[in-house]
Amino acid sequence: MSQTVDVQALEESAFIPVSLTSLRVDSVTSFDIYLARSKVQLGKERPERSQPFVLYAERNLTFTEKARRRLVENNVATVYVRDAQHVQYKRYIEENLPAVLTDPRVKLEEKSEMLYSAASGVAESVMNDPESLENLQRSREIVKHTVDYMLQGREVFTLLLGRLSSVYEVYTHCVNVVTYGVALAQRASESDPATLREVAMGALLHDIGKSKTDPEILNCRGSLTNEQWETMKRHPVDGCDMLSGTGAVSEIALDIVRHHHERLGGGGYPDNLDGNSISRFVRMISIVDIFDALTTDRLYQKARSSFAALNLMRLQVANDLDPDLFRIFVGMMGAPTQ
Repeated sequence: MSQTVDVQALEESAFIPVSLTSLRVDSVTSFDIYLARSKVQLGKERPERSQPFVLYAERNLTFTEKARRRLVENNVATVYVRDAQHVQYKRYIEENLPAVLTDPRVKLEEKSEMLYSAASGVAESVMNDPESLENLQRSREIVKHTVDYMLQGREVFTLLLGRLSSVYEVYTHCVNVVTYGVALAQRASESDPATLREVAMGALLHDIGKSKTDPEILNCRGSLTNEQWETMKRHPVDGCDMLSGTGAVSEIALDIVRHHHERLGGGGYPDNLDGNSISRFVRMISIVDIFDALTTDRLYQKARSSFAALNLMRLQVANDLDPDLFRIFVGMMGAPTQ
């Protein structure tokens, strides 16, 4: 049986909406900028109905104040980037993030979206090249921006929650864990920015060892064999070994990377630590790591609601988690704005 293909829908799915405020005046955009068909009167063109987006500015051109003002005067608040150039857009946002986050004209909702986009781009780069010192420096910069932003108030955490990816990828999972982890540390009375940055660094890099794991194991839709499971369990050690060799990662972060699968009740890996040997920061990241894994769509399971995930954790793994920190986390997720 033949299947009808909606060509326009496919074309529209190849574009990503981005806020006009993310384009910084006098910066060079490394991606093409498109307008929705309804806004093409800017160029006094009448495109074909089958063409949902029209090129406004080619890549590698300077975005000027004149161009920005013209778009604003024509009520253009959103422009579009091809999905194929989304990596370039993320890197552009990353490079311009300090200006974005301190710009009073940019709404907090937009700042949250751009911060998450930049962070996921950094995390993806790290997973693709985990031993790159440049990528580790980018990681340090992005966690600094994240922590500084989250220290502005609890409203920011609520806004970031709305940006977290609900579809599991290793790199978006790591960014989600940063967001939950920093918020939990704050709720647990950790207020020192330098310490929060190291916790965030550990969270961002906690699964970096999976870059050495066979993709067939990572993407397995069913139960792993015993041999595959033993391979999977090596990722904390692989990650710690890689990062230790760089000399660019703190002991707090390395502890998180190596021990985030240790359990207070014993039986965790890779070192089978007892509860007294597991640091408070590792306990925090263990909680949020499990929570995010349960609340995102994965190949072998659908995402659970926050309530269902917390209830499952309470019933099945409570003995493995720090009870005081878990209680704080439950309160945080139940009423994140309070």
